[in-house]
Amino acid sequence: MTFLEHLELLRRIDGLIHLKATGRYDAFAGRIGISVASLFRRLDELKTLGAEIEYCHRRQSYYYSNTFSFRH
Repeated sequence: MTFLEHLELLRRIDGLIHLKATGRYDAFAGRIGISVASLFRRLDELKTLGAEIEYCHRRQSYYYSNTFSFRH
């Protein structure tokens, strides 16, 4: 994966989290075409950048509990 592809993947993840439309971790990973392990690594990268990512069981979606945005 190139650097630009990696950035685009993080942007896609960020967008779905903002929409609160990720689904469970397995569906989320499948939706963006990566493994579950890779998804968790990307979520950890976003957390390193300051994202506070949580999961809502009622909505079945990941969401930001702070005002983080990968887009600037």
